[in-house]
Amino acid sequence: MALAPPSRPALAWFAVLDGGVAALSVLALSPAAYDAARRTVPLPSRTALQGLLGLTGALHVGEAIYARRTAARHGLAVGPWTRQTFVVGFPSLLALRRTIAAT
Repeated sequence: MALAPPSRPALAWFAVLDGGVAALSVLALSPAAYDAARRTVPLPSRTALQGLLGLTGALHVGEAIYARRTAARHGLAVGPWTRQTFVVGFPSLLALRRTIAAT
């Protein structure tokens, strides 16, 4: 019997959070984009943005590991929960908690 796929957080979470990570990535990694944005918006240093990007990545990896272990412990589909949580983060963990509570 195939395990049901994870319940998905609202698409708005994907747009807001992943859009934010994408914007952070561009600003942290592209000197030209950073300089252009800095002319109109006060920004922290690129070094600070790069650190924030690294922390964001580490946090998403940690959340995905937690989701993987939690899904396995509760007999849920491990791969889909891990991937979804890596991509969107805490809204997926909230959905995972709701799924576990409903079973």
